[in-house]
Amino acid sequence: MTVREAVELAGEIKPNAFSEEQKVRWLNSCEGMVQTQVMLLAPEEILTYSWPEDQDTELLVLPPHEKLYVSHLCAMIDFANGEYGKYQNSMRLFNSEFSEFMRWFANAYRPADTWR
Repeated sequence: MTVREAVELAGEIKPNAFSEEQKVRWLNSCEGMVQTQVMLLAPEEILTYSWPEDQDTELLVLPPHEKLYVSHLCAMIDFANGEYGKYQNSMRLFNSEFSEFMRWFANAYRPADTWR
């Protein structure tokens, strides 16, 4: 999934007035969690994206786990709109998908066993 695909899909699911730049900031937050909490990268190693320069860049999480990006964007849209009940539901979905990815990644790559 590319940055643009995530932004567009979230917009289809939750029509909103937020700019692509704002949605990419939210994507960067999610991608930062993937990189620090799952891949165990140091803060200075974190990749970030800009709109429109990076709109065709592939995000790090691949199918079938890439759905977590859209869930995160939907949750942030709900929160920013003050729809806190919807936000809680969206965050439950995101947390479930993020945990599923984290478990899969840890089993597949065992990042804590790698030594730099």
